[in-house]
Amino acid sequence: MPDPQRHRPATALGVLSGLNVLNYVDRFVAAAVLPLIIASLHITDTQAGLLQTVFILVYALVSPAAGWLGDSRRRLPIAAVGVILWSAATFSSGLASTFAMLLMARALVGVGEASYSVVAPSVISDLYPAQRRGRAMAVFYAAIPLGSACGYVLGGALGATLGWRSTFMIVGGPGALLGVALLFLREPQRGRFDPPSTAPATSAALGPSLRALASRRSYLFNTVGQTLYTFSTGGLAYWMPTYFFRERGIPLATAATTFGGLLALAGFAATLLGGQLGDRLAPRIRGSHFAVAGAGLLASVPFTVVAVLAASPAVFWPAMFVSLLLIFLNTGPLNAAMANSLPADLRARGFAISTMSIHLFGDALSPTLIGAASDRVGLAWPVLATGALLGVAGLVLIAGRAALERDMVRAT
Repeated sequence: MPDPQRHRPATALGVLSGLNVLNYVDRFVAAAVLPLIIASLHITDTQAGLLQTVFILVYALVSPAAGWLGDSRRRLPIAAVGVILWSAATFSSGLASTFAMLLMARALVGVGEASYSVVAPSVISDLYPAQRRGRAMAVFYAAIPLGSACGYVLGGALGATLGWRSTFMIVGGPGALLGVALLFLREPQRGRFDPPSTAPATSAALGPSLRALASRRSYLFNTVGQTLYTFSTGGLAYWMPTYFFRERGIPLATAATTFGGLLALAGFAATLLGGQLGDRLAPRIRGSHFAVAGAGLLASVPFTVVAVLAASPAVFWPAMFVSLLLIFLNTGPLNAAMANSLPADLRARGFAISTMSIHLFGDALSPTLIGAASDRVGLAWPVLATGALLGVAGLVLIAGRAALERDMVRAT
């Protein structure tokens, strides 16, 4: 007899969100053990940044292919293959004996994570109606701070005791098994909660797809804002444990676990809160999803500056907590805004193109650029300049509120 649990949206959301935690554990464990990798393989900061850049570059380039498949094929098997691939590649990272081998393993992690991350939001959009998507997306994307924090904490603790190679092998193992769980979920009907439309389906060809996306101006504001945000947060997330280790003299394990703990508490709470606020304020504030996200990013800038420049842990750790709290308010609202403003047959492609853009022009560049600047002037000023971009991202989103309102009306 079929398991009735597999028909419940909460079950599917729980599995997808749990796997997304592992997604970010495997993505950010490298940042926690980065000084160990630099010392072991005798590489420069520029090369260390390149490890993240290659991962993100491959992730960005594979995302469109995954999105096109997700709009025409069953999405859960695509996601399952992605989970198994990235987990195996993370395990293999621990076996790399040279910089080139580690670079290749991290590139394969990017292939697997792209195959999962692009199609999962499309599945969630078909599990919940529009008025509940902000909260559902917030649960799924709460995995970003939670998984990232676990990557830092596990990497800091395991790296200090077992070394970076064993760390990769330990964190890479569970996903290969858990990815199989996706094959036991029922694929939701595509567009089941979307209103009937008399408009013809968007052609799967590249040109018509891009024109359809570009005609929705809020999609452009959303993608530009997220690109700036991802450039900043991706670079900071990769280098902050190393920054506190070098510039503040904090032991690596302490720096990684403290930063990870703050990220878990602030990011998890803020991601859930942002999704709730975006949905609840929608009847009263124009473009509420953009308003919540933009205001949070703008307010985070002064706290980021204090966190980077303050010399005392009694000052920079609380400032970092508040900064992370405000930064992560954006995650649920921005992804809900994208889902709500796109038709069901274009949704996976929309997330795919946006994913490619925000990573190709965002955190594919920032880790290496910060590393290259660090080789010349140290980490402090590159980190500070990168954090200031969060305010620019907030301004872009505030400016796009009217466009979001128009596109949401158009989608209903």
